[in-house]
Amino acid sequence: MVNKKTWLIPSICFVIFLFGILLGIVCTPYDPYKVNPAEKLHSPSVLHWFGTDHLGRDIFTRIVVGAPYTLLFPAVVLLLSSIMGICIGLISSYLGKKVDFAATAVMDSFSSIPNLLIAIAVTGLLGPGLVNTLLAILISWWVQYARVVRNLSIVTRTQPYMLAAQLSGTFGFKLIYRHLFPNTFPFIREMIFLDMGMIILMVSSLSFLGLGAQPPLPEWGGMMLDGRSYFQIAPWITLIPAVFITVVVMLFYFIGKGLKVDD
Repeated sequence: MVNKKTWLIPSICFVIFLFGILLGIVCTPYDPYKVNPAEKLHSPSVLHWFGTDHLGRDIFTRIVVGAPYTLLFPAVVLLLSSIMGICIGLISSYLGKKVDFAATAVMDSFSSIPNLLIAIAVTGLLGPGLVNTLLAILISWWVQYARVVRNLSIVTRTQPYMLAAQLSGTFGFKLIYRHLFPNTFPFIREMIFLDMGMIILMVSSLSFLGLGAQPPLPEWGGMMLDGRSYFQIAPWITLIPAVFITVVVMLFYFIGKGLKVDD
């Protein structure tokens, strides 16, 4: 049973948040990349709602323009990771012990290394940048989906209705599509929303460490890095993107928990 009251409110809040981002992108009169030394380190005001940074760039404009780098790109990577993991998990559980043993060995190898460590290693090997960071996440994040789907599918295959479906002549992709995948989807749905917040945190953290998005890209973690040296005199440069990251992560968390299947 899905608790609609739990996930509906944060979902509405997130839709309103996205609408505000889109409206800000359309309405802002400032260039997010233009340097204006005469207006640097201005505190929040009527002209600059969130103030300006050390280069005189409007922080509100950089927040709304940088939203796709912080939200959309990680969402695409998460979608690809989940699809990859779901396919591998279903195939592993269906094609027999040899395939399952090989797939499980690969999963165990990836699971033994923390995702953040893999991301740091890949960005260190390929060089810092948002694309390399997202590639690192794609390489490491599929494992948990593959493992969950594989375990759930193995349990599902022992159910009477699965045996009945096989006796009626349902095999192969048709069996996976009609029976295995629908029984794993509720768990995957919850994981996706929870993982979205975790990936946003990881991307922002790597950008804050200088391994993710590089200047002048207005990614929120990179914006926090820009304001680190000016925190005592202009804390809004760091605090405002940090607040946006926190709010978005909390919304995804509450949506994911609200969609949790009640056993």
